[in-house]
Amino acid sequence: MEGLGVTLDHEGASGAGLAAGRQVFRTYADVLAEAPLENGARVAFKYRKDGDGYVLTELKAR
Repeated sequence: MEGLGVTLDHEGASGAGLAAGRQVFRTYADVLAEAPLENGARVAFKYRKDGDGYVLTELKAR
């Protein structure tokens, strides 16, 4: 899967097996088009598991 990488510091999602910490998520330009991309911006995101990694499916200001 091709795409862009976005690094997020996040609180994790224990129910989904996503440990808290800093992680690179793959995503696409359409997801990033309206996302707040400034360093330190607080965001809410949705993701899905894809192979060994995760893909952002939604990213918006919190």
